[in-house]
Amino acid sequence: MKDIALPTRGAVVNEAEFIAANGSGATAVGEFCRVRGAIASVDSTAPPINFEVGLPTQWNARAIHLMGGGYDGQVVRSTENVPGAPRLQTPLGRGYVAFGSDSGHTSNPPMLEGSFALNDEALENFFGDQLRKTRDVAMKIVEKRYGKLPMRTYSAGGSGGGREALYVADRWPTLYDGVITYYPAWSLTAMLTQFSAISKALAAPGAWSNSSKQALVSTSVIKQCDALDGAVDGIVSRPDACTFLPQTLRCPSGSDEGNTCLSDAQITGFKAYDTPLNLRYQLANGTSSYPGFGVFKSGLITTMGTKAPADPSSFTMPFATFIADSFVRYSIYRDASYPALQFDPNANGYVTQRMQYISSRWDVNPNLEAFAKKGGKVILVHGSSDAYIPNASSRDFYERAVAAMGRSTVQSAMRFFDVPGYGHGEGSFVVNYDGLAALEKWVEEGVPPANPIASDASANGKGRTRPLCEYPKWPKFNANGNVDEAANYSCVE
Repeated sequence: MKDIALPTRGAVVNEAEFIAANGSGATAVGEFCRVRGAIASVDSTAPPINFEVGLPTQWNARAIHLMGGGYDGQVVRSTENVPGAPRLQTPLGRGYVAFGSDSGHTSNPPMLEGSFALNDEALENFFGDQLRKTRDVAMKIVEKRYGKLPMRTYSAGGSGGGREALYVADRWPTLYDGVITYYPAWSLTAMLTQFSAISKALAAPGAWSNSSKQALVSTSVIKQCDALDGAVDGIVSRPDACTFLPQTLRCPSGSDEGNTCLSDAQITGFKAYDTPLNLRYQLANGTSSYPGFGVFKSGLITTMGTKAPADPSSFTMPFATFIADSFVRYSIYRDASYPALQFDPNANGYVTQRMQYISSRWDVNPNLEAFAKKGGKVILVHGSSDAYIPNASSRDFYERAVAAMGRSTVQSAMRFFDVPGYGHGEGSFVVNYDGLAALEKWVEEGVPPANPIASDASANGKGRTRPLCEYPKWPKFNANGNVDEAANYSCVE
């Protein structure tokens, strides 16, 4: 059997260095050996996969594959943490072997642009091949260092890294034991296509809104819907019950009259974020749609940047614009000069075939039955105030998993925590939860997470706590006690 299952020209270790124990408390990391190297691509013109493995002197016999984000393009360091644990000890600090890669290319800036996709092998690596190659090399290094393989191997990531964390469970279910995935871009093809549609809508005359108007929408929604959970705390905990009407912010003339109201065109622009994508064909993971953001329900602040969309895009434009721009130009048309704002997913047979192929290579299938049957576990977390990846996409993932595997199988293998006020690693409530310890206990002892509590790591959190409620439940304030204490909330439907 080959050491690396997928085609490469081999791997080389470029650096191995002992790092002395450092830090204290949550930042403490014991002595470890930091190994850095590269996996050579078959195509000599394709960039290598650069990787790092952290090998603790006091090893707990576990390993974790730490994932990247966005379009990747920088090496994930072994000292990094799992998502949702900003004030907790890192896996390496706990004695894990921790490893990650740059996914097979270097980007500037990292995560935000996808020109690497003009090279076939670099694109195939980003699709997912690099995950297997990196894992295989890491396991060989682990075996060389300790004389044995890990007793458990986990994966963890958020956003694009959340997709990657699920991807390995989908594609190689026997190689991983558990997954931590936060706000995952699991249906990336549909997501980026929806972002393209949002970008086109915001490019219409007068449709884009500045930061003051974006904040106006957010504060207005929160003001109307904050108390629906029984507590006035700056968090909309019942977004499904929020019925905010954007017309209440309409400028009397329908034209732009300043930052205290919205023009008709701007209301249409905001509505584009809430408009689901519906394709005329099915993608490889069984989806033909993608949900909207819920701008008028959760109080999230949209990511419109400081400039309206245009061709070519820039990083000052809406997030949806420059992220979709790379997808259209480099992954779909393979043409750096293609005007991305003209993209039509239903344009012709070429586009349909290309979309379906890309979907077959990088999207995740919610049917994780093989992973569940071997005892694999998934902890999925997504905030209702995520302005980068819609919270409803994780709801969709969960419901599709139930439809494919049955509710009892999903309940035995997956927990989905839908968190009010939490954004894309930020927000009015920033989750600080020891998901890694919970995953260990579930996988290794058969004890699933029960009534978990998260603290708020936001600048204004001041130690407040909330229960993490399993979807579709939400945290209801019990009408008495301190609104900042989780004990005074109940998870209800």
